[in-house]
Parts: sequence; C-alpha cells; structure tokens
Amino acid sequence: MAQPPQKIRRYRRPQPDDSALRRLRLTRQLSLEEVGQALHTSASVIHRHETVPNAVDWKWAMAYARLYDVDPADVMFGGERPKVPIVGYIGAGAQILPIDDFPKGTGLDEVPCPSGLNPARTVAAIVRGSSMEPAIPDGWRVFYSRDPEQDVNGVVGKLCVVKLAEGPTMLKQVRRGHTTGRFNLISTNAALLEDQALEWASPVRHMQAPE
Repeated sequence: MAQPPQKIRRYRRPQPDDSALRRLRLTRQLSLEEVGQALHTSASVIHRHETVPNAVDWKWAMAYARLYDVDPADVMFGGERPKVPIVGYIGAGAQILPIDDFPKGTGLDEVPCPSGLNPARTVAAIVRGSSMEPAIPDGWRVFYSRDPEQDVNGVVGKLCVVKLAEGPTMLKQVRRGHTTGRFNLISTNAALLEDQALEWASPVRHMQAPE
C-alpha cells in the first residue's frame, strides 16, 4: 500500500521587526511546539515570550540561552550588552567612597555587564590599593550581586564584598572565625581581621581589568 506523501515543512525567515527571541528560534528552524517541548512548556508560552515586551525574566532567559547556546543577554536584549552601575571604590582597608551610596540603578559610572550575570541584580566596584595584588591589581573591577547572601555562612571560602557590622565595606576572603557567627577576613597584603561580625556578604561573580 502506497504511503501518503510526507508534508514538507516550510520555515519562515526572520524578519527585521521580529523580537530577538523569535529570531533565535527561526534561524535554527525550530517550531514553537519544538521549543516548548524542549523547555517543558506550551507553544503558547513561547509565543507570548516572543511577542510580549518584557515577558521574559532572567530565569527564562537562562533556559533559552542554554537551548540556543547563546548568552542570556542575546535573549533579553538582542545581543546588546546591558550596563550596570559602578557603585564605589573598594579595598581591603577603609573604603575611599561609600559602596552603593547612590540611588538604586545609579553610580559613579556604568560598565557593560559580564556575560552570564543578571544585569538587574549586578553592580560593580573599583579596587583601590595593593591589598589584593597580584591576584586583583589596583584599578580592576569586581562584580557582585546587589542582593547579598541571606546566610553568611554560605560564603565561607569565597572572595566577597563584605559589610562589617558597624563598619566599612571591604573586599575580603571569608573564613570561619573562632566564635560562632563570626568570621576571619583575609587579604593578600593586609592584616588579618579576626572574629568579625558581618552585616552582609556578597560573593564576587566576575573580575575585569580596566580598559
């Protein structure tokens, strides 16, 4: 018995007015249903993401980025690198300018957000001094989350921007202190700060040399 002819699939080419997300799908010749199946959702959800402005949050952007093998910025911003604020200068000793002492979303300047970091949650600070050399020279930028870790114990062993209780904001390697709930703060070329109480700590997510 003769088999019915297979239906030929026709793929629409990306158009200039398509969203960045739709262009990513069409250039890969994927249907809404195929993408929905890959992301364990419906074709209607994919269609909404492609057509409704600001419908894609960072969680979805990461999922699409893994599927399409691109940076999340390509999903949310069409490949245009978003910028994040530089909120101050920081070192292992006293800070030169208050960290994050600016209205939310502003700062000393702006720099492109590193790949893979959420620009809505990321800020940068400029390192001052030689306390972290040679690992982090003077003038380098460190990027960290504006939302600190809720459990400070979770940052033990990590390089962090830390806010001392009743004290300054510093760049330190965090180790457990002698007293429960307190921490030793380490720098390459600065004195050890022992048994310090921390108001908050946010791990450094990226480091960048000055341009």
